[in-house]
Amino acid sequence: MAGIGFELQRVLRRGGVGSFLQVAFAGIIIVAGPWLLSIVGIFLITHLAASVLREGEQLFLAVVVYSYAFSLMIFGGLHYLFTRIVADQIYEHKDGEAGASLALFSAAAFIASALVALPFVLSLDAAGITRPVLFRVASVGLFAAINLLWIMMIFVSLLKKFAGIFFAYFSGMAMSVAGTILLGAGYGLGGAMAGFAAGQLAAGLLLWLLLLRAYRPTGFRQLPAIIRNHLGRYRFLVLTGLIYYWGIWVDKIVFWFGAGYRAGGTFLHLYDAYDIPVYLASLTMIPGLVYFVVVLETDFYLQLMQFLKAMERSVLRTILAEKYRLVRQISHGVREQALFQAAISAALIAGAGFLLPRLGFGAVSTAVFDVLVAAVFFNLMFLTLLTLLFYLEVYERAFAASLLFFLVNLGISLLTVLTGHLALRGIGYLAAGIIGCVVAYLFLLQSANKLERLIYMRYSTD
Repeated sequence: MAGIGFELQRVLRRGGVGSFLQVAFAGIIIVAGPWLLSIVGIFLITHLAASVLREGEQLFLAVVVYSYAFSLMIFGGLHYLFTRIVADQIYEHKDGEAGASLALFSAAAFIASALVALPFVLSLDAAGITRPVLFRVASVGLFAAINLLWIMMIFVSLLKKFAGIFFAYFSGMAMSVAGTILLGAGYGLGGAMAGFAAGQLAAGLLLWLLLLRAYRPTGFRQLPAIIRNHLGRYRFLVLTGLIYYWGIWVDKIVFWFGAGYRAGGTFLHLYDAYDIPVYLASLTMIPGLVYFVVVLETDFYLQLMQFLKAMERSVLRTILAEKYRLVRQISHGVREQALFQAAISAALIAGAGFLLPRLGFGAVSTAVFDVLVAAVFFNLMFLTLLTLLFYLEVYERAFAASLLFFLVNLGISLLTVLTGHLALRGIGYLAAGIIGCVVAYLFLLQSANKLERLIYMRYSTD
């Protein structure tokens, strides 16, 4: 992601409000494209055309939410592996091989996700749906399309064609909304789901075409060996991606099945009293993600490169000097991002009582929303620290921090449900973020302070 950060910094250095707005807009599209695509699309559909979902609005929302959740919980670790493989190929100027990785992983993700979704979708009770076959096919297609979008989101950060990226996302969202309304009016819930899935798939395919045009695939024969090598070498990276996403979603799952209701009489559960404030609070992370991409990650990457060059060419005194600059850069960068995001989070917490009713969310508990905004703040900082640990390649420590994040969120959320203290929902997510941040930050500083020894040991074992 540091590559797109350099480009956005160049735009920002031009000065002026226009440059700032361009950087902010492009950053939002890069870091939250599929996420915003779904949230805005669902908001428009449920507020402007709820009548097309009359056969089962709850079931429609449940399928969409579960598709996004389990696409990450099942395939999140492989997304991290794909990122690592592509990063290595781009760094080695093997653009053709990177294009081949994109083609292979996107096709594999699409097929595998369809196969995973099929038995679950077939087991859904479709009573009351006029076109159950269409609904089931479209639900499988939606899950596959969302997995394709996640792969595209990883790779799209390499592109500098912000207008093309925006066009792909906007077209997909527009097609989802229009397709849901038009097909839903004529074909019921099955048509609505087909229209929504078609828009998500269109966005993924448009991005896929943009990427393959920039990175023409070559070197397919080497890919199986590359994947085997990376799976063995970076198994803790894969496990971290898997357990991190489970850590994010586990409290939602606990509340779905411990305090929620069945959606449309199926085995899918929702819990509006928690789901809605969670989605609203999650949006507050976007400014911090943009800051990370444009500022923190880019500055950290530059200093890390200075240290690695010193390791290659300089004497010990210079190596140590660059290492301590890197440690200071980490502390400074993390502190600045925390202050930036804390200001935004504090302002939203202070204004929640005023904003939520005026945005049509008057039923949302401000107390729960405030807790979740704080939890999202710490989740952002935890994700930041994990990414920096990935740069230092201390994947075992990243996994340990993620596992702790997951266990704390799971344990406290279960305790909240079992004791009936539902007013405390979100506390598990918040506590997991705080503890995860403390542990990950300590791991990061320890690893950075002995980075030259870690690298020497790594080369000696390789």
